[in-house]
Amino acid sequence: MPDSRGTTRPLPVPLALTLALLTAGIVTLAQPGAAHAWEGQLWAGAGLHNVLAPAPSALGRWGPGLQLGANLHLNDFWKVGMDVSASYHPSRVEGEDSFDALLVSALALEARYALDVFTYVPYVGVAGVFYPTGPSSERAPTGEVLGLRATLGADYRYSRERSLGIAIDLHAPLTAPQNLPLYGAIRAYLAWHFRSF
Repeated sequence: MPDSRGTTRPLPVPLALTLALLTAGIVTLAQPGAAHAWEGQLWAGAGLHNVLAPAPSALGRWGPGLQLGANLHLNDFWKVGMDVSASYHPSRVEGEDSFDALLVSALALEARYALDVFTYVPYVGVAGVFYPTGPSSERAPTGEVLGLRATLGADYRYSRERSLGIAIDLHAPLTAPQNLPLYGAIRAYLAWHFRSF
């Protein structure tokens, strides 16, 4: 600060410290919030699921489904999670062919790679799946027991506590992963984020 003789004196320490803290606070508030390691996420969703066999055509049989899951963020990019899902595929009569109603249920453990540093969070995931009531295939007409799942999705994190997401899942039998897809889904979900650990 200039004095009466025109020379400059340094700011008093309390004023300089206050300005430094204020500047640091403004800069910090202007930065986007990154995800924290060990952040938890619970989500619930609904979607359309498709079984390819038995089906009246190559387009499969679509039916409604529900999902519940939980993820643990290891860092900004890697997550692990588990989820349960179920879908119902109603009975159909196509000409001389008839298809009984089918219930598919699945329990999955997933590893996910996500770019979780933006408001929009794209991700890919790979999961091992156990089917209590599985989708059928040529190799397992009564239903597969184990499978693999590939997921492509994106979250829109509109607040620290919540996000909306969409995802596409493709399943393959564990014994023949080249037979993709065995079962698939297009789903939307709502997620709750928390930092309790």
